[in-house]
Amino acid sequence: MIKATDIIVGYPSGRAASRPPASICPDRAHGEGDVAAGRPLASIYPDRARSAARQRSTLPPSVAGPLSFSFKDGECVMLRGRNGSGKTTLMKTLAGLLKPLSGSFETGGEAVLVPTRIPKVKGFTVEEFIRTGMLAEFGVFKRLDKRSESDIAEAISMMDLNALSTKDISKISDGEFQKACIATALTKKANVIMLDEPTAFLDVENRIMVLQTLQRLAHETSSTVIFSTHDIHDGAIYSDTVLAL
Repeated sequence: MIKATDIIVGYPSGRAASRPPASICPDRAHGEGDVAAGRPLASIYPDRARSAARQRSTLPPSVAGPLSFSFKDGECVMLRGRNGSGKTTLMKTLAGLLKPLSGSFETGGEAVLVPTRIPKVKGFTVEEFIRTGMLAEFGVFKRLDKRSESDIAEAISMMDLNALSTKDISKISDGEFQKACIATALTKKANVIMLDEPTAFLDVENRIMVLQTLQRLAHETSSTVIFSTHDIHDGAIYSDTVLAL
């Protein structure tokens, strides 16, 4: 379950809302034959630089909101919106990584944001990779208790990773690795599980597999699963409801 009332998300003082500094002009970026890489943009396009500076100084700290929504346990929610609409900022806020600028929300338990675009480092099996999430809580040099070991085995089974548990993560597909990332969240027994564009850069087969897995995960564990995506068509098929920003 997750519920928000008039929540506004963003960054204090508008620091994240500021656009990247326009100090470097890419080589021949604007088709100017005499423009060399690395020259200050202000010396080439002074009017454009002054305009960009004014925009940065007036950008509001809020990114999205006010938002009010309520999702039940076991619902799979697609979060959609254009780039810069605040999808990632909202999930970071709901996971407790950022404070809301105003409004309130409740998750009925722990809420976790599953990291995405994690490199598949050679030398870790799927089970060892999932185990690292538990070691972060217990300590690297401490042994996991029986309950934690059981949680790891349950997460591996839930994600249909038994046949891959001893395989090096560098040898599995991107879709299978995404399932391993989701399994790390399952070990935390979170009430709300969020994923930021979990299907980005996946081929069609793996994209569908991940989306099906997320919906099944929500229905079978009664966790509220929220994922952001630009793949609105497939996302709508494998979600129960949509939150649009």
